[in-house]
Amino acid sequence: MPAKTVHQQLLLPYRDENNITIRYVAAPGFRPSHSALASSTGYDSDFEPLIASDDLDEDDLMHFTATGRPVPQFKGSALASLGGHMYTAPQLLPKRYTDDSIIPAIITGVIPSENKAKDKAEGSKKRGILGKLKGKKEKEGAGKSENGVLKVVFMPRREYQKFFAKDLKGIYIGSEPFRRWKEEELEELYGRYRPKKLGRRGFMSPV
Repeated sequence: MPAKTVHQQLLLPYRDENNITIRYVAAPGFRPSHSALASSTGYDSDFEPLIASDDLDEDDLMHFTATGRPVPQFKGSALASLGGHMYTAPQLLPKRYTDDSIIPAIITGVIPSENKAKDKAEGSKKRGILGKLKGKKEKEGAGKSENGVLKVVFMPRREYQKFFAKDLKGIYIGSEPFRRWKEEELEELYGRYRPKKLGRRGFMSPV
């Protein structure tokens, strides 16, 4: 009697959106259906995966990360697990993001607000020796300031993919036409997504 060929389903572990729950999903290209197994191998319960996987479609797997890239495969290091110490980087599972997830987006070429430009001009009038040396360096790099400033803005992933997405080479790939943004516009549209600042916690004085 010929032996059965076992088709193993490759499962990828990941952290859910709450950053706590560990879930599993079938890897792209490794999704044999029950009917396919039954017709090709005489399917029975022995072919059921020991761990239930989430039902994520191909689009979810291809837009898995914070920037909308495909799901990465986790490769654990046995050496790091056995010889871990305080300087060993933690082995974190990939985290799943959706279009509603709030992510920090790095935006370059932002046009600075007019108020900041006025404050900078007024502050340049009152300078000591160190201020004059600093002003000299700013004049040397005046051409670079025309490119705008860099901002970290929190926003839903769908907004990032529309207006700010870039590929691995830094080329703009957003779904909407490229444009430059003013600092006031970013604050008005996405300021509400900025996380609250945590207060500094010092040591309690002994009573």
